[in-house]
Amino acid sequence: MELLEIEKEEARHNIELWIKEAEEKADQLWNKDQEQVRLFFKNKDERKPIGIMSVRDMIVFDGIEDYHLYADKSYLIDHYLNRHYDNRLFENIQNILDNRTDIYYDLNQESIGFIKRNNKFVDCLFVRVIENKLVLFASTYKQPASRLQNKRYKKITPANKQE
Repeated sequence: MELLEIEKEEARHNIELWIKEAEEKADQLWNKDQEQVRLFFKNKDERKPIGIMSVRDMIVFDGIEDYHLYADKSYLIDHYLNRHYDNRLFENIQNILDNRTDIYYDLNQESIGFIKRNNKFVDCLFVRVIENKLVLFASTYKQPASRLQNKRYKKITPANKQE
């Protein structure tokens, strides 16, 4: 197995561990906001890779060499329990990165969105650069594609550097 596939497997494993932990702590974290979830973990919150960016897409992140997509445990657990509650959605992260159809810039949130179109619906991963790392900022699944037809989103594919 080549290094890239090993790293993708490790990222997938991080997601699986956090989903398992979310299930174990669901009673304590259900219906909490993201800050409450973060406080629950106090000094035990961690940021780990949950996906691998393709070389072709790294061009949109000027000066960033680390191609791992990171997430904070509190973010992923909060979004799993309190927003999506479907582990298949989070296990789909690498699929979106590997098969994205478009890249958008969100002018309001100053983040880069990797979009995978599925007919009239899209799966979206929005990423910000935080402490020189690519960090998952927002994720939506099975959203109407028409939501991207908004002045807020600027399509930047084919990939171009952001000023």
